[in-house]
Amino acid sequence: MKILYLTNQFYLHGGIEKILSQKINYLLDAGYEVVLCTSEHQNREYVYPLNKRLKHIDLKVDYIRNKSYFHPKNLIKSWVHFRRLKKIIHHEQPDVIISVNYTPEQYFIPFIEKKIPKVKEFHSSGDTLYFKNNLIGMLKKQLFSLFNYYHCLVVLNPDEIKYYPFSNIKVIPNFINLEKGFKIEPTKQKIILAAGRIAPVKQFDHLIAVWARIGSYFPDWQVKIFGEGDVILTNELKHQINSLKVNNIQLMGSTNQLDKEMQNASVYAMTSANECFPMVLLEAQAAAISIIAYDCPNGPRNILENDLSGILTQPNSIPDFAASLKRLLKDENLRLEMGARAVKQVKQFSPENVMGMWEDLFKDLNK
Repeated sequence: MKILYLTNQFYLHGGIEKILSQKINYLLDAGYEVVLCTSEHQNREYVYPLNKRLKHIDLKVDYIRNKSYFHPKNLIKSWVHFRRLKKIIHHEQPDVIISVNYTPEQYFIPFIEKKIPKVKEFHSSGDTLYFKNNLIGMLKKQLFSLFNYYHCLVVLNPDEIKYYPFSNIKVIPNFINLEKGFKIEPTKQKIILAAGRIAPVKQFDHLIAVWARIGSYFPDWQVKIFGEGDVILTNELKHQINSLKVNNIQLMGSTNQLDKEMQNASVYAMTSANECFPMVLLEAQAAAISIIAYDCPNGPRNILENDLSGILTQPNSIPDFAASLKRLLKDENLRLEMGARAVKQVKQFSPENVMGMWEDLFKDLNK
């Protein structure tokens, strides 16, 4: 069976890219033929390792990333995208086509080679869906309705179903490859980790504000924030750290060794406005880290058991998060107990369990 994955690029750090690499490698090892088609990879190195048996095709559409996809220049490129992708699909004749990202192709794929089953994955929460009452909003609403033409829509947790008024929906979560062997240090260091792209939705400014409230009580602890992204926002976060005179908190930039950082850390902190099914929480669980997160829509609550394998706090409440983090840092036994439970709980998201769901879906689509 041949699976064709469609995305924009594979050189930037991100949850979509990380889980996609693991899916591709799993399927290739299981005997599937896999083709990865990107629209703007630009001959850069892969951000995560991919099996050499993978066939990669880049369409070289190269959208102007600092402009809206509705900008006239990008609309012209989307027509180029359509023609090039149609040619590739016609040539490859895959058994299943899967769209994993949010580029314009997600809207026109259902109308290319209509007989080939097509799947759309949603990796961000539908909680962010909002259509303004103007021309662009009406257009986006019409485009949204096109998802009904896919053979199947895949969301990452049951809470996401309510955002998509379609009948062709299936829940398949992300998974974590536990065979890698996440090392669990017997003595964790006094380190709090956070990670993700530097973007408003991650709300790292909340974590900085939290640490400004309680950091003085824990002078021997460090907070490390890993990630890169919005340059202006990065500078604003640096300014916030300096203006609040927050000690022992650093913006670390991006890393390919986050798993090693987790081996030594004691706490993972997530202050996002929304998260659909964050891979990083699975990785933190596998490393036996106690987790504290906003109970934001809708990922953390579908991964953590509150007060058992982690702590869920009131969304966007800096005081609530600060109080809960303070309690966690003062109680080493609580951290160890939560970390131990997390290691057991994360096993439900094994590759065998999750990819078994995908393989069943492939079979159903090709009946």
